Amino acid sequence: MKHIALVVVGTVCVLTTLTGCGLLKQSVGLVVNERDNYLEAAEAETISVPSDLEGERIADIWEIPDIEEIPAAKYYANAAPRPISIVGDADPNLIRIQKLGERSWMVVQRKPETVWPLVRQFLTFNGVGVETEDPNEGIIVTKPLAVTAAESTSMLHSTVRAENPDAADADFLIFRVEQGMRRGSSEVHLKYLDDANQLKYVDWSLPSSQSEATNSILRQIAQFEVDDVSDEAVSRVGQEVAGVPKIELIRNDVGFPSLRYNVDFERTWATVLSAIERSPYDVATRERTSRLIELVIDEEKLDRNQREALGQLLLDIRKQEETEEPIAIQLRVNPFQQVNDIELKRSDGNELTLELAEHFLVMIQQFSS
Repeated sequence: MKHIALVVVGTVCVLTTLTGCGLLKQSVGLVVNERDNYLEAAEAETISVPSDLEGERIADIWEIPDIEEIPAAKYYANAAPRPISIVGDADPNLIRIQKLGERSWMVVQRKPETVWPLVRQFLTFNGVGVETEDPNEGIIVTKPLAVTAAESTSMLHSTVRAENPDAADADFLIFRVEQGMRRGSSEVHLKYLDDANQLKYVDWSLPSSQSEATNSILRQIAQFEVDDVSDEAVSRVGQEVAGVPKIELIRNDVGFPSLRYNVDFERTWATVLSAIERSPYDVATRERTSRLIELVIDEEKLDRNQREALGQLLLDIRKQEETEEPIAIQLRVNPFQQVNDIELKRSDGNELTLELAEHFLVMIQQFSS
């Protein structure tokens, strides 16, 4: 009897073990796998602090990044995009000057509420006053530079005199601080003006009339930050700066996605091409007049997760490898004033699935800068 009992107990243990192993990847049962629960994470409500407590005592020592909305997160369960890094002063990529043709601007890996006081401190340090400011538009207009005055000996004034021999005392600068392409970053744009009436017709998609002078001043602001001359400050006024994101993933009435760039066409076109160059895909065609870009897919350049994401599309590509017209993904830029929408479709006329559209659009969004 003892022998029979041992056999029964052993059988039950084996069955239980096998059952447990079978449930390791289940959301219900004896063993629950919570590995992917972070995909459903949501931001908790703000804690209510009693009025008799000092808020400074419970303030966060390090900035906690906001939860980023990634519509296609469920398709990256095994390779989720990493959270955005918290950038410090020692980071060599904290600040840089970016150019597009004759246009240039400064990109800072910080939020506008910390970049706004940086610009203000730079002007104060160089003895330049502020005439007006508009936080809703991110605009700072300086007082006349008075470049010929005896007390105008700052680096900014010296740069203006060197780069613009015709500089006059009435000349002034206009800055625009706004959100950057990447979440948590900012951009600083600058124009040199010699007539107050020009304020009514400022076109930020065009280069400054004194590009060399503005480029030099932007480099000075960058060096001002790198040299740690500015104070680490957060401006309450700056928190109102340029609330419209540069890039948005939007959907039509039936839920199909497209990517919206809230910048001019020239910059949208250059940004999309640059993003594709950083991606594992190649540009087969770029027709600027028709605003069309075609992506070709080389399976050998993809990792396992990317192959799994493309799924049926790769199977279709393999079937047409020997044909004269291989399948490509077509991106068309649809401009409307200062807004440009990116729409996708397959070159063979077949419908692109929602999952694949999100895959390509999120990829372009993440590689845009």
